[in-house]
Amino acid sequence: MPGPSRETADIILLEDSLPLLRRFARIIETWPHGRVIGAFSSVEQAIAAIGTTKVDILVADLNLPDGSGIDAIHALRSCHPEAHAVVVSVLSEGPTVLEAIKAGASGYILKDDTSFDFIHALEMTLDGKSPMSPTIARQIIESIRGAPDPAARESADQVKIHLTPRERDVLTAIARGFSCREVSEMLGLSVQTVPVHIRNIYRKLDATNRSEAVFEAQRQGLIQP
Repeated sequence: MPGPSRETADIILLEDSLPLLRRFARIIETWPHGRVIGAFSSVEQAIAAIGTTKVDILVADLNLPDGSGIDAIHALRSCHPEAHAVVVSVLSEGPTVLEAIKAGASGYILKDDTSFDFIHALEMTLDGKSPMSPTIARQIIESIRGAPDPAARESADQVKIHLTPRERDVLTAIARGFSCREVSEMLGLSVQTVPVHIRNIYRKLDATNRSEAVFEAQRQGLIQP
C-alpha cells in the first residue's frame, strides 16, 4: 500500500561552491517532493530570500565568503519557525557543530560523508528526524557529556540582560505573531535588517527560537505578556 502523499517542499540552497550548488539543484530536480526556490552563494542573498519567501528547508554550508551560514539559519528560525535547516559542510569542530544545532539546524552532514543520500536526508528532515553524519553525532554526545552544571546556568541567568529599544520593538512585534516582512513595514526597517535584530535578541536571551525568546523576555520583564 502506498504511503501518504507528501506536499512539495520549497527549498533554499546556500553554498559558495558553484559546482556543488548546481549538483544539489540537479538532484532536487529529480525529487518529486521538492523544488529549489533559491540557490545562493552568499549569506546576505539567502537571508533576503528567507525574509520574503515561504521556505520549508534551508540547505546551508557554514563557511561562506560574506559570513556564516549560521546567520541564515537564525533568519530561517525567526521568519519561518516551522521550517527545517540542514547543514552540509566540511566543518566538524565541536563548537561549530553545537552552534549550528543551537541556532536551529535539524541535521548536519559532512561533505565527505559518502554514506548519506542527499534526498534521503531531506526526507528524514521533513519526517521530523535529524540526519547526521556519525562524526557529528559523536561530537554532540561528547559535548553533552562535558556540559556544565545546571547551577552555572542558573547563576548566568541572574546577569542583567540589556535589549536596545529597537530590539524590544522587534521582539514585541514577533511576540504578537508578526512575520519578518510585517515587522519591517511596521518599524520602517529593511527586510534584511529584521533577522539581524532577531539574531541578536536570540543571542542575548540564549534562545534558539521565537517562543523561547518571548518566554525568556517576559520572564525577565523585558516585554509585557
